[in-house]
Amino acid sequence: MKKIMLKKVLFLPALLLLFTNCKKEDPSKKPIIQNTVTESHTTVPAQKSKDNAQMETVKTFLNWYKNNENKLYGFNTVKGGSKTETETPVNYYVDFDEVEKEIKFLKNSHLFSQKFLSAYEQRYKDGNENFKQHPANDGPPENFDYDYFFLTQEDYQSDLKDIEAINFNIKPVNDTLCSVEFHLKNCGMTYRYILRKTDQWQIDSIENISS
Repeated sequence: MKKIMLKKVLFLPALLLLFTNCKKEDPSKKPIIQNTVTESHTTVPAQKSKDNAQMETVKTFLNWYKNNENKLYGFNTVKGGSKTETETPVNYYVDFDEVEKEIKFLKNSHLFSQKFLSAYEQRYKDGNENFKQHPANDGPPENFDYDYFFLTQEDYQSDLKDIEAINFNIKPVNDTLCSVEFHLKNCGMTYRYILRKTDQWQIDSIENISS
């Protein structure tokens, strides 16, 4: 009789241990559900940030230009003319040493593609040839009498005082090419910035699409 009771006592803890293990296994699925929810919440902001990267590139440029416009105009790339009435005027010409410094300054901003920088340099080469063929030393030098980045002589600076108020329209072409269009109400100009992506989005060209 004692032997039978001993078996029952030993058997009961075994059942309790088995029942306890089963209960512990049921909630084990919960961490998987929680991890899935967490991952879905973290991927949404990342996608949104990716979608706005092109616009942020243009906004970064506008802020950069607002802060560095004086430095850009500090490069004395086009020389000639006369500073005083008594000074003998010199025909306009391009100082390519200054051009090289200016392009290096633009390149260091990491905002412009190599295509843009090459076109920027070509503008000086074409301008210098024009100065040779049509010597001049009076009045604004031809093709260098307006801002290259905003393609106007109008007051675009006042628009740059509140860049966050500008509306940008992103038009993707593919994963590495898109355009960003925006309007500056004070100077009345509408622009299309073509952006190209290598390691990051960069300005490839600037167009005036004002009607």
